[in-house]
Amino acid sequence: MAAKSVLHNNYFHLGAVVLAASLYFYLGYFVDRSDSAALLCSYGVLFILGLFTYKYSSFSFNQLVALGLFFRLIFLLALPFLSQDFYRFIWDGQLILEGINPYSYTPDMLMQNSRFNSSEMAILHQGMGELSARHYSNYPPLNQLLFALSSWFGQGQLLSSTIAMRLIILVSEIGIAYTGAKILQNLDSNKKQILLWVLNPLVIIELSGNLHFDGVMALGVLCGFYLLLKKRWIWAALAIAASIHIKLIPLVLLPLIWSFLGWTKGLKFTALTIGFVLMGSIPFFNPMLVHHFLDSLSLWFENFEFNSSIFNISQEIGRWISGKNLISQISTVSSIIVFVVTISIALSRQANNMAKLIEMSLWVFVIYFMTATTVHPWYLALPLLLSLFSKYRFMVLWSASVMLSYTAYRQPSVEEIPWVLALEYIPVFGLLVWELKRFQFTSS
Repeated sequence: MAAKSVLHNNYFHLGAVVLAASLYFYLGYFVDRSDSAALLCSYGVLFILGLFTYKYSSFSFNQLVALGLFFRLIFLLALPFLSQDFYRFIWDGQLILEGINPYSYTPDMLMQNSRFNSSEMAILHQGMGELSARHYSNYPPLNQLLFALSSWFGQGQLLSSTIAMRLIILVSEIGIAYTGAKILQNLDSNKKQILLWVLNPLVIIELSGNLHFDGVMALGVLCGFYLLLKKRWIWAALAIAASIHIKLIPLVLLPLIWSFLGWTKGLKFTALTIGFVLMGSIPFFNPMLVHHFLDSLSLWFENFEFNSSIFNISQEIGRWISGKNLISQISTVSSIIVFVVTISIALSRQANNMAKLIEMSLWVFVIYFMTATTVHPWYLALPLLLSLFSKYRFMVLWSASVMLSYTAYRQPSVEEIPWVLALEYIPVFGLLVWELKRFQFTSS
């Protein structure tokens, strides 16, 4: 009884908030990704505090959303500490402001031009890293416009541009909280479940802290689902198209939504969504630019490996059998598997109501990331969000364990530790199997 009273004590809750805020401040302003011990210890405590606040806090729903927003605002004046992608975001935005198509040239090409040899552009070029600097941009058009808006606001200043991007992401996070709550209520579920997103340190650190636009993309998906729920499918098509223009991965949702709407409406919805996507691409379009974009995109599927699970196992088996790296072949097989699963679900009409549509979307993304060659922590944002509308919680566990992947950056040369990867994935697969058995048993 004494322990229970402590858990519900308001002073204890306040202490938890102060400790969490202090750790977010510490991470944002004093830690870099090579400091694995500080990062993992701080993150572990933050995850426990987030779960504690979600389960035991006496704060209202709106107060907890405000608390999540407060945690995100702690990073407002900090430069991202776990990712250098933001340098490329600002670079692309600056190009658009200069009237240059960001898909036309690599940063290395432009740095040979004296017009771009300013100190500001040199900082961005150096900051983005060699890999990004020698490849064409692979960020879709709407994302590029948000980069340009941030660069315009920043007027060439690094910190001001990051503040603008952070505010855009914060607005999307608020939208996710309240749109998610509405969907949960429409599905007769507890709207409190969306707080597992609002208070999740992975979301707070990787999106608001490190300026990844997966939250903006996730808001487009969520708005699309909500509008479908309200039978406003034309506006839903626009929302899904917008999410595709942030990151391409929501494209896999189209067959599932087709299944949800039925043959006639599904065909119209798919055509309309693709039409919106193509219309949004017109300002950047050029046949050579399509080649540049696809060339950069293929880099992540055929040349880069990070924090993969099933792919790593397949890769080792392939090396043992053939004696060579089979990343291209294995990634192709993985893509085919995701495609076949998605089409199979669509044709079987399993996604025949909104709850099923969201759950089937979750499984498609889970299969995709379980078999992918590259799984950066922020990639989990969308499947984590979708899982909160289902009965499954293995994604919450994965959002905790995925931070172990940063141990690969403990030294200048990125090097993964096999037993750390096992420590990340074995509990996730274990909980996934347990939940599948549990809920299958319950439903039967």
